[in-house]
Amino acid sequence: MLTALYPWQTSLWQQLCQQLRSNRLPHALLVSGVKGLAKNSFAQHIVASVLCLNRREDQSACGHCHSCQLLNAGSHPDHIEIRPEETGKQIKIDQIRNLRDKQQLTPSVSKWKTIIISPADNMNVSSSNSLLKLLEEPQHNTALILITGHLEKLPITIKSRCQNYFLISPTSEQALDWLSKNAENKVDGEILAKLLQLAKGAPLAVIDMLNGGMAEQYLQVEQDFNLILQNSVNPIALTATWLKYDLVTVLNQLQYMIRARMIKLFIDSSHSTTDQAKNNLYWQISDCIVQVIKLVSSQNNINNTLLIEDFIVSVMRIVNSKTINQ
Repeated sequence: MLTALYPWQTSLWQQLCQQLRSNRLPHALLVSGVKGLAKNSFAQHIVASVLCLNRREDQSACGHCHSCQLLNAGSHPDHIEIRPEETGKQIKIDQIRNLRDKQQLTPSVSKWKTIIISPADNMNVSSSNSLLKLLEEPQHNTALILITGHLEKLPITIKSRCQNYFLISPTSEQALDWLSKNAENKVDGEILAKLLQLAKGAPLAVIDMLNGGMAEQYLQVEQDFNLILQNSVNPIALTATWLKYDLVTVLNQLQYMIRARMIKLFIDSSHSTTDQAKNNLYWQISDCIVQVIKLVSSQNNINNTLLIEDFIVSVMRIVNSKTINQ
């Protein structure tokens, strides 16, 4: 059963509805955006509307016709979904080849056939090339919907043959208002705003964070970082703690925290020699964080224990060269 559209999806949905009214729906759509904006849910709305036999005046699916009932039951013969066979695995070339064979079939219930490929960035080179052939020879009345949270990972040849439906994160005010009404785990507004920043403005990602105890983790990492800047931690013990978390998330948080200090220093600065020295140290720490993020995010076989220990020690050495007042 479809859920209601989220507030940050409405403007893009109106664009799609205009295309439906004018019978100008693209054969290939690319739904993209950061994690936590309900891209799959938005794609399902597109599918339901395209397949519906009795669309409402606003172009949304009626929810009652034979096509809608089949779709809700997960047994619509004119709809196909291609996903990795196992979590974390790639979409195989055989899955795309089978899709090409099925695409030749005539719709049996609706006027259109619909296909969802998610996540589209999980295709390997062979799968992408096979899909490209399909995009180059689009079938009549077939809507192919690709979903990705990593637009940069898709080949330009595929992106250029799709119309991009880019879901934009709501403003901070809109997101915080939605979260205050929909988050079951209530936290302080300041922490909520910090988690929203960490989630790149995506409200549903914040919901996942709250459900996973991220508010407590955020406060802990914030405290740990302050202690690092005071040279008051044991790098080995702290590394053991941080390795229990998602390291990219921890490092992104550190990056936001040092950036906040730099902004505050810029606003409050008296342009003294002390402020300039402190600013230089903040930049050195920021560079360390960026470098570690690159290493942790790379495909190289990195020893995370040694990497984080070295990072903590490096920051403490930078701080030790000049005291940073909190």
